Amino acid sequence: MSDPSDGRDIERLDIELRVTGDTLHPERTTRKLGVPPNVPPRRGEAIDIGGVLVVQRTGVWAYALPASPEWELGDAIDTLLDRLPHDPALWESLASWARVAVICGLFIHDADRSADLAPDTLARLAERRLALSLRIRGGPFGS
Repeated sequence: MSDPSDGRDIERLDIELRVTGDTLHPERTTRKLGVPPNVPPRRGEAIDIGGVLVVQRTGVWAYALPASPEWELGDAIDTLLDRLPHDPALWESLASWARVAVICGLFIHDADRSADLAPDTLARLAERRLALSLRIRGGPFGS
């Protein structure tokens, strides 16, 4: 864990591509995107979340990069996108029946922190029709 006085704005960053949809088939999505999901439940499937069985209300396919205190937001998004296909038709097809988003968990020590995205990174998200969700969490937390 980094020291809050080291000048870093973000203590830790979690990042994933998440595809959700009622008709989602994890195997098909994996074939299209070319990477294995960390989370692949179908709608109606029961999954264990912290010891509690939860029935999925919708299908979820999620591919996450390992969490790291070293990531900068833009670099992490670029790394994630580099591992995925570029084909605009593929992303258009996914966006036509599913919600497709890059989810970023930003863990900060205190207020007045910032993270920037370069225009090129924003363009890469837009050309793939990817929503960007930032989940900012402050205060003490574990790694």
